[in-house]
Amino acid sequence: MRRRTGAKAFIAALAVLLLGVHFCARAQRVPPAPNYADNAAWAALPGHPSGADAVPAGVPRPGNTPHRVDAFFIHPTTFLALTQPNAAYDQGGLSGAAVDRGTLRFQASAFNACCDIYAPQYRQASISAFIGDRMAHRAAIELAYRDVQAAFDWYIARANHGRPFILASHSQGSLHALRLLQERIIGTKLQQQLVAAYIVGEAVPVSIETSGVPLCRSGSQTGCLVAWNTVRDQAGGATWLTSALAWQNGDYAKIAGRPIVCVNPLNWTLDGTADAAANLGAVPGTRGEDIPAPIAGITGARCLNGLLEVAIPEDKSSGFNGPLTGLGSFHIYDYNLFYMNIRANALERVAHFLRH
Repeated sequence: MRRRTGAKAFIAALAVLLLGVHFCARAQRVPPAPNYADNAAWAALPGHPSGADAVPAGVPRPGNTPHRVDAFFIHPTTFLALTQPNAAYDQGGLSGAAVDRGTLRFQASAFNACCDIYAPQYRQASISAFIGDRMAHRAAIELAYRDVQAAFDWYIARANHGRPFILASHSQGSLHALRLLQERIIGTKLQQQLVAAYIVGEAVPVSIETSGVPLCRSGSQTGCLVAWNTVRDQAGGATWLTSALAWQNGDYAKIAGRPIVCVNPLNWTLDGTADAAANLGAVPGTRGEDIPAPIAGITGARCLNGLLEVAIPEDKSSGFNGPLTGLGSFHIYDYNLFYMNIRANALERVAHFLRH
């Protein structure tokens, strides 16, 4: 009862804050655009130390030799201020630290065994754009996407040199990745360079296959897309199934009950189920310098109605708790809970791509 009451209080307080800043947000100036020819416009670049270089304790560190494949990673929302619609691309403070010490360290780093990582800074939409009616915040989301698109265009023109690449993302970053995939990759020569798209923590409609990209149905398949949204139960994903936005057919639209993609990251099967023995290692979220050692077998996972359900034992839940987990959503741990499986799978898909 205490957990439920606390969750309700948290939502109520957040609603009051949003009402209080709704009109103030409209008056804010648009932050200056990033110049992606400047290294400062990137959260991660090969040869420049960042959180994307981290590895969990006990896991071999990649050598210094450049990889033959890149990963273009789009980070999720870290800007929690409710008084402006978009962050500055070089936003400092807690927001900037959360990109490097949080999302790069616990998400993008999963690809550093296989790939050189490029992760742009961008004028991300603030958290307020993803609470309530998301369609009312299209301008903020559009501004953020245009930065991501510009970063990808710069990467392809100046840094890619025809190399294979992985597209990876989380949450807000995945909303942008889904659009980028359709506007810049599908149906172009770049699609032949796409190893896979890991569009995690976003409600990806199953109908995306009609756009020309297949859903991944095995761990070695390439040129395909994986997506999942982690919850404790169906109630924890109710928002995904109704109000989440997706880009398809040239516009944003609410999912509104349409079937969404769930590829199980424990066995890489579409709508699959796997027990805890298949979990190679989850990494708890911490504030320290290093990523903790992976914990194998912490939870199994099953896809049900497009959502990925997990069951974490109470005695192993330390490092996997947050404001949303009390409501049944493990969204912020979409990568953490399956970190070593993602790391191994990226290596597998890259190896298969390079062989064929």
